[in-house]
Amino acid sequence: MPTNSSPNASDARSTIERILDGSRVVDAVQRVSTTAKRWLNATTERLTRVVQGSFLYRWLTAEPDPEVIVIDLRETYTVGPFIAILDRIVETLVPYYQQSLLKRGVDGLAALAARAADTRPGRLLVALFEPPEPPEGRDEPRDDRHDRDDE
Repeated sequence: MPTNSSPNASDARSTIERILDGSRVVDAVQRVSTTAKRWLNATTERLTRVVQGSFLYRWLTAEPDPEVIVIDLRETYTVGPFIAILDRIVETLVPYYQQSLLKRGVDGLAALAARAADTRPGRLLVALFEPPEPPEGRDEPRDDRHDRDDE
């Protein structure tokens, strides 16, 4: 009884490997792939150095100054009246906004962003923009009087 005349899988695989081994197209694709990977790695490293060396990155990631004074601008004479006017305008416009097409569009965009945040690239972006964990041991306020007594 005659058997099936098709070559078995290992013969087909070895034939394909022989054809691809000497292929100029495969060699060209591999060279382009290698060059693209090197270029992408170098560009990523350069971009990382530029971003981390930028003033804005250093400013955004700097430790807060413990002696920062917070001023409530609502209590100032120059800015307070403008803030009061803005508060009244916002209170008047909120009911109109609640029923507007703009609010529906913003809500739809927020729902789309929430769905996108559940994807792998979305989680990567969220992790990228999350603030770093606070350093250990900085929770307790520093007592300068105790430091001076030791001297």
